[in-house]
Amino acid sequence: MRSIYYQLFSVAILFTVQISFAGNNKSHSTVHLITTNDLHGQITGQKATFMNPEYPPDILDASAMYHYVSELRKEAESKKEGVLVIDGGNFFQGHPFGMADSGKTMIEWMNQVQYDALVPGSYDFIGGADNLNELAKSAQFPFLIANLGTSDYSDKIKSFTIVPVSGIQIGIIGIIPHKLNETVLEQNRKGFSVLPEIETLNHWIPIMKKEGAEVIVVLTSLGIPWDRDEVYAEFLDSLKTGSSSKYDINNALELGYFSEEVDFIISGGVSKGYPTIWYDSHSHVFITQNYGNGTEFGHLLLHIDKGSHQFVGYETAVDGRIGQTMLADDFVSEPDMSQWIRTNASTALDEVYKNPEWMPIFEISTQCDMNVGARGRTKVPNLNLPGEIEIITWNTEFFPAHRDSTLPVLANVISDLNADLIAFQEIRFTGFFSGLMNLLPDYDFIVSQQSSFMDQAIIFKKDMFTLVNQSELFAENDYNFAGRPPLRADFQYRCGDDILNFSVINLHMKCCDSGLKRRQKAVAMLHEYISDEMDSGYENFIVLGDWNDDLKDKDTEHSFHPFLNDKRFYFVNEPLVYDLSKASYPKEPYVSYLDHIVVTRQMVPESKLNRTETLFIEDYIGGYSKYERYISDHRPVMLGFAPFK
Repeated sequence: MRSIYYQLFSVAILFTVQISFAGNNKSHSTVHLITTNDLHGQITGQKATFMNPEYPPDILDASAMYHYVSELRKEAESKKEGVLVIDGGNFFQGHPFGMADSGKTMIEWMNQVQYDALVPGSYDFIGGADNLNELAKSAQFPFLIANLGTSDYSDKIKSFTIVPVSGIQIGIIGIIPHKLNETVLEQNRKGFSVLPEIETLNHWIPIMKKEGAEVIVVLTSLGIPWDRDEVYAEFLDSLKTGSSSKYDINNALELGYFSEEVDFIISGGVSKGYPTIWYDSHSHVFITQNYGNGTEFGHLLLHIDKGSHQFVGYETAVDGRIGQTMLADDFVSEPDMSQWIRTNASTALDEVYKNPEWMPIFEISTQCDMNVGARGRTKVPNLNLPGEIEIITWNTEFFPAHRDSTLPVLANVISDLNADLIAFQEIRFTGFFSGLMNLLPDYDFIVSQQSSFMDQAIIFKKDMFTLVNQSELFAENDYNFAGRPPLRADFQYRCGDDILNFSVINLHMKCCDSGLKRRQKAVAMLHEYISDEMDSGYENFIVLGDWNDDLKDKDTEHSFHPFLNDKRFYFVNEPLVYDLSKASYPKEPYVSYLDHIVVTRQMVPESKLNRTETLFIEDYIGGYSKYERYISDHRPVMLGFAPFK
């Protein structure tokens, strides 16, 4: 059992470029705990737009953290203190730096920093379980997954590790979400199974203690939720009613409640950080999580009693905050490391945007006017017309809105609609999306690889389109896109001897009034990008998605101006937006048209425009309340055009 006298030290240590740390206390040993989580491959330096969107200060590249840790180790050694560096997962997916080689360069950087342990996050399976296994082999530190339900992986993937630090045996155990099948595409988790969290801890902690662990640290990618106080209160209520238990863990706070034998929990899995540590009065465990995307790392001083070797408390290293942002005014880069990062970042950008090989290339026949997919399971009308391409944009609200129940309902609707291509936004759980696609054998799909907050997906008929290439635009600078880089897919459609090469760009803009400036900047960036493409001779674009703006808004209250002011483009759904009965977002009091399709006139001149519709799916499945419950609060919007007529 741990000590009953937990102490929260309130000492704030002054930070300067010449790093200064607290002196050692004769009664306890000190371990400096450096934490990162949800890096998403973003270690290249960036603007701190979250601090000041208009005049953001500079965040240094991760050579600054490398320098900080190196100096800390020297200082700590002189004081006979220890240093632990650990990561809470989602370390490489997102930024091109991490994506270019599926995490290998990120592992190389972490090796140079001398990390002690890492727990994979759901996004770390983006290259598949085999890729994760290979990354573990190249790491000079263990990947920790105690609740791994298979043994067919590298011996570098371990349940736990025990690290001797300052004469103390610190045991670190890794826990990943057992609901991994909900958050990871089926193709990326083949051969990978996950066991329940609490059962795993109850099994391994006694073993860790038997092998000498004196302090128990859980490293998890379950994540601390955005609204931790509210979520935790709801969790306690659910325990009272019996609707939740230790067998249904959803986040790190719930894990902490049942972790009486644990001293500290370091979490990743959510990019939201907190300046203060969460303390669970039931289990007496402390839980921490940093902001993600390379904006912050944590530095805590853990204190362990020298006599009993029990954890007795902690203090923050700087200004009473858990995390530190590597602002250029406060930190120092390491020149050689900085050059290494710049070189690899330049290579990564070229590789990611040249020809990413994240998904297979699908082949088609030369046939056209196919009418497959209509199965009559619902009363939803078949949209398919001979010689026409039907394209839909569809925000499927936190997909799946009703978990397993959503899949058959939505699959039946899609089959009966029989549209040729559908762009989805707001995919929360890609594992469920795999399940949806298993019910749609006539379609293939691509899904976001670099989004850090919900995904976009595009599904398309196998017998109609060849997927030529996919990419995600502005992944290296996605702040204005709310962490959701626009998903671009390049297709070829062939009908006999006629060929149409075209690109679909699927986007999901930052919501709400607070996001207007970010939407405006995002649209300007996107318009400039497409304009450059068109100036180079390629003009066939369809841009669609949830813009979170209404075309009928005042000029100062929307983001559409770059496309509205460019005669090469037009919004095919513009005639619909002034009729509130056709709103794509029909919920009062915010009835509005938020989902739009803009095309180049070169690709879809008005003469080829056949149909644009807001699709009232609710009319065919039992009303809007049922539609919202099972599918979405947004209606889909359709474009139909005949490219060769």
